[in-house]
Amino acid sequence: MSKKKVFAVLCLSLLLGIFSSQRARIFFRESGSFLYALVKNPKRIGAVIPSSSFLSSTIVKKIEKKDNPIKILEVGAGTGAFTEKIVQKMGDQDLLDVIELDSNLCDILRKKFGTHKNVKIHCLSILDFKTDNVYDFIISGLPFNAFGSDLVSSIVNKYKHLIKNNGIVSYFEYMLTANIRKFFSMGKKRVDFVRSMKILENFRKKFLIERNRVFLNVPPAYTYHLQIKK
Repeated sequence: MSKKKVFAVLCLSLLLGIFSSQRARIFFRESGSFLYALVKNPKRIGAVIPSSSFLSSTIVKKIEKKDNPIKILEVGAGTGAFTEKIVQKMGDQDLLDVIELDSNLCDILRKKFGTHKNVKIHCLSILDFKTDNVYDFIISGLPFNAFGSDLVSSIVNKYKHLIKNNGIVSYFEYMLTANIRKFFSMGKKRVDFVRSMKILENFRKKFLIERNRVFLNVPPAYTYHLQIKK
């Protein structure tokens, strides 16, 4: 079977799994909220539907228990696809701070996770988030490919500030998105986008410990896991 046919079968299997599951109604309701947020501010959301369970499981794979309670920061939580997987890995003494800028998506997060005593939902930009905590793990769902270079640089520096020494920062990007956007960008936008990608490339070169391909997502994606040594 050719690679194209294999890819088509995998995508079909993913869609059938989504639409035939008992959680289909929840999926469609949350996807509606997700699409509404996307229409309001496409640069803030950067996706068409929430991330698949395959991508969610892959991006949180480095989270593990330690001798002491762990602190986790999730940024750009959306409807909570990654949050669900994070909560499953947490102990009673662990802490999760969840950052989401869109107010409608924050409402969904509060309904889903508001009863968890060790999960705190913060409805604001990561750049406005103030805390005395430093984190063992940062899970980022932000669409870096949709951001300008100054914003990318500010977020990367914020992550470096908030992560513990030897802590793990995990983020994802959609396959081919960077190349497509670079191809269609022109003038100053192209220059700025290339600078954004260079910032992320340098971030990975210095700290990357693992990259994964996730084909069972719409669209397929890469996950990156970086261990930050200070």
